[in-house]
Amino acid sequence: MKNIDDIAKLAGVSKSTVSRYLNNGSVSSQTKQKLDEIIQTYDYQPNQFAQSLRAHRTNMIGTIIPRMNSHAVDETVKGIKTICDKLNYRLLLNYTNLNTELEIDALETFYRSKMDGVIFMATDITPEHIEVINKVRVPVIIVGQSHKDLHCITYDDYQAGYLVGDLLGQKGYQHIKFFGVTESDSAVGIHRKNGLIAGLQKHGIQPSISITSFHYSEALIDVEKELQTHKHYDAIVGATDAIALAVHKYQSKHGISKHVVGFGGDPVTEIVSPPIQTVPYAFEHAGEVAMDMLDKMIQHQPVEKEIVIGIDQTFKK
Repeated sequence: MKNIDDIAKLAGVSKSTVSRYLNNGSVSSQTKQKLDEIIQTYDYQPNQFAQSLRAHRTNMIGTIIPRMNSHAVDETVKGIKTICDKLNYRLLLNYTNLNTELEIDALETFYRSKMDGVIFMATDITPEHIEVINKVRVPVIIVGQSHKDLHCITYDDYQAGYLVGDLLGQKGYQHIKFFGVTESDSAVGIHRKNGLIAGLQKHGIQPSISITSFHYSEALIDVEKELQTHKHYDAIVGATDAIALAVHKYQSKHGISKHVVGFGGDPVTEIVSPPIQTVPYAFEHAGEVAMDMLDKMIQHQPVEKEIVIGIDQTFKK
């Protein structure tokens, strides 16, 4: 592989001419053809960071992810990466384990690292998040949460919860347990829960509600504590598939078989026996939409403040 000096010598042109060519500047058609052939022959790969500094762009996108080994995260990142590849962006990931301080540090780090933009898969938006997002001078897209001052990609969590509540009511379940999360996560902790309550109220049903964690291992502790004490439920709903899997684990351990429902469409819910009913979410599509929106913001094009991703109605089949 040749460097830029070698390419210039082989083409019989100056380094500045090669630089203009690499940055889509003005060169003659004859020179362009000659450089095309040389670069193809020697498989020249320009240093993307150094090249883009001249255009005040790095073509790098930072993405902040809250969890590892998560179906939602995997699918969302897959969608982001698809559009990054299509638009010639490089994707960098920063894992924060749901830690607010690490999320804020990641936002600042990506800004200092000259990212063109940031996609933040958020579970909670605090004043500290808002302060640092307003401080950095690059576009930031929030995925999974809504905020009036930020550009967001959200899901119709209320509708998802309503679908579950309505279906359980139609099937005749009366004693329903819901394991939710704290209301600091407005999407799951408020909207999804409120949708479930509304769907059940349509059938005159009031669920019993407990608060637990997004983390499977922590949810399992809460599930065991609650279900050992109260055994009369005929259907149990987890606010996420991870929580639903914790319920399934408890039931398998104790030889119990109550109807279990989760949210997210994690393929693992189909593998376990009996399978867990789950509401599919279009995570990959959301990632694609987020990256497409971010690219438009980078290009200073107008975009919507918030895009809501609908819920797959096939859940009811």
